[in-house]
Amino acid sequence: MNRIDYLQAVVESQRSPIEVFMNLNEKPESGIIVDVRIAEKAFLQEKIKGALEISLIELPSKLDQLPQGRTIYVTTWSGACTLAKQASLLLLDAGFSVIEIGGGNVAWKESGLPMEEIA
Repeated sequence: MNRIDYLQAVVESQRSPIEVFMNLNEKPESGIIVDVRIAEKAFLQEKIKGALEISLIELPSKLDQLPQGRTIYVTTWSGACTLAKQASLLLLDAGFSVIEIGGGNVAWKESGLPMEEIA
């Protein structure tokens, strides 16, 4: 794979927060958001509204909790964080349809989309 192929694959594997939000609003049953951040609970103060919290560390043992046949939208701290890419590869290997939320939770929040406090 050359650089152009690599960059094209990265672009094709991501959607903007607005695209994800609109898609899930139109077809809620089409997918779910999974937040794979790894941190002490004290640092995790908010998340994308409705997102499942399954850290990358826990993800391999919790694959059975994810619905087959629905797109898994993976998110993490920001676009600079590699956790979403690692989770996406794991989910793809397990047979899931996966899209990474471009820019992660930071981009979601900056887009003015709904967040919620983590209990």
